[in-house]
Amino acid sequence: MRYQCIVAYDGYDYFGYQIQNHEPLTIQQVIQEALQKLLKEKICIYASGRTDRKVHALGQVFHFDTSYDLKEESIQKGLNSFLPQSIRILKVNKVKDTFHARYDVVSKQYLYRIQNTALDNPFLSRYVVFIKEPIHIDLLNQAGQLFVGEHNFKNFTTNREDEVSTFIKKIMKMKVKVTKKEIQILFEGSGFLRSMVRLMVGAMLAVATQKKDLTYIQSLLDLSSLEKCSYKAPPQGLYLKKVNYGRR
Repeated sequence: MRYQCIVAYDGYDYFGYQIQNHEPLTIQQVIQEALQKLLKEKICIYASGRTDRKVHALGQVFHFDTSYDLKEESIQKGLNSFLPQSIRILKVNKVKDTFHARYDVVSKQYLYRIQNTALDNPFLSRYVVFIKEPIHIDLLNQAGQLFVGEHNFKNFTTNREDEVSTFIKKIMKMKVKVTKKEIQILFEGSGFLRSMVRLMVGAMLAVATQKKDLTYIQSLLDLSSLEKCSYKAPPQGLYLKKVNYGRR
């Protein structure tokens, strides 16, 4: 049987999502070990994609196969009983054997949280990024809109050319939301390269704090710049918000 799971996690204390040879603690490792304790069989989980160290998820998706035919609620409850509080299974769905958490993705949404204040809040430092310089919201929005559409994001990733089949990605939506306490940036795209969102946000903030102008981003997108983006936003403000799937 194949099951799809939606999981939320606080990624601050983990070495990213994907199991690494020499890193002691990853999200994938902890979930797999919990599943193996629950089901008493070797389990490998397959996620929609990886998240970096200290990056969070509100709605990461993974699937796994098991020889058992169990109720979804039983898996959710049992798995959460073996997981630390920093990882919670939000929902479990029984799916067709043809479903794949990575290859069936239609789009993903990422959220980035910022507080524009001179005084950091120690209780939020794991979950938002504090910026002391004035942020011009109009410039932030204009900078973000430059990313909407289909572009070559070669200058907005840490991926090497031999690691990906293409640098072309499509951003369907970019939205800046300002609340009383926070600035939130939302991206929805067909797919994202390694560190792509953090580099886009970093470039947007460079423009919004008037370190750079809008032509900086445009030159990186049209590849007229010989350099890659040099502004990378910190990881703890980033959340994988939602993964969207189409019907097969």
